[in-house]
Amino acid sequence: MAQMHQYFPKLCPPSCGLEMNFRRIRTSARIQCLTLSEVEKITGGPGRYQATIRRHPRRVNNKCTACGACVEACPIQRPDELNCRMSSTKAIYLPFEMAYPLQFVVDGSACPGTECGKCVPACPYQAIDLQMKPETIEVEVQAAIWATGWDPFDAGKIDGLGFGTYPNVISRLMMERLASPSGPTGGKIQRPSDGKAIESVAFVPCAGSRDENYLKHCSGVCCMASLKQTRYIRQQYPDARI
Repeated sequence: MAQMHQYFPKLCPPSCGLEMNFRRIRTSARIQCLTLSEVEKITGGPGRYQATIRRHPRRVNNKCTACGACVEACPIQRPDELNCRMSSTKAIYLPFEMAYPLQFVVDGSACPGTECGKCVPACPYQAIDLQMKPETIEVEVQAAIWATGWDPFDAGKIDGLGFGTYPNVISRLMMERLASPSGPTGGKIQRPSDGKAIESVAFVPCAGSRDENYLKHCSGVCCMASLKQTRYIRQQYPDARI
């Protein structure tokens, strides 16, 4: 949701829906939110389950105010997954503008840890702990909901479209990030190869869907998403051929 520029049916930014739900999480005494966590196993039976949860280290504690001083001090760049790797962030970064909790996080795969440590003295609140370790939590629950979510299909697997070969062939999620004010171009939709304006765009709905070589099912959203994104382009380029 945070990666979308606008969403159906109101065509409004996701910030309004996210803000409302984050407020519900913060104010509910019945909700405990564990981020950077995954369920390792569930034992027990109906009405009385034992969940084993592994919390990965944020390497930033609750003293963080998201002031950004650590980012200025960090010398390491990493690909920004939020922007589909079309831009980069520092190894210590804020996942997105409305991240919950509003705290920075250290990418352990990019950060050299205490060998660098330049972010530690730069933080005025002593919020960075590069030696923070993973922890395991046992929680007793009455029920478990398996909410699978989804991952974008790798367009590079589809023959003939040129994704990954030609820089101006992009995925629908990349288009969302190009249109978003928080995206890599500040909301300006432009050709990735040279930053030029858009004169024509071709959408390829159902790419890989209902195809026994890739995905046998219909994606269910690509028709609406194509029409939504034509609005993005039409607003910026009224004369573009779509």
